[in-house]
Amino acid sequence: MTTRPLAFIYDRHATEDTTVLEMRLKACAKYVSAQGWGFGGWWVDKGDDALTDDRRPAFDILLHTLQATSADHPRVCLVHDFERLSRDDQARRIFTRRILLTGGWGETTRGETTKPGDNKRGLLTTPRAGA
Repeated sequence: MTTRPLAFIYDRHATEDTTVLEMRLKACAKYVSAQGWGFGGWWVDKGDDALTDDRRPAFDILLHTLQATSADHPRVCLVHDFERLSRDDQARRIFTRRILLTGGWGETTRGETTKPGDNKRGLLTTPRAGA
């Protein structure tokens, strides 16, 4: 019997207008439902915490929760796109590695994944203009 994955949704948002944030979170919820996954919760870093690559309180709590969740459940940190982790390529790789070290993987609402061995494994770097 295969246990369905638990999705832990993460985002970051720096501005007071939450319209775009709500759109991204709804897209994540829809993706979780379409995949038939369980829901593990929402974590959002806001304001200044959303702008830093070294202090993300909500992300840190999400990682702790991922790690504390039974290994019997596959665990995925779902983001709308990998830039929700960081716009900086190196920082995005570090955030992703932190997810992988908990025993989970990262995935986007476009199906890009960091799950080891998955044939849909996505790039963590943003395509360059004209590339």
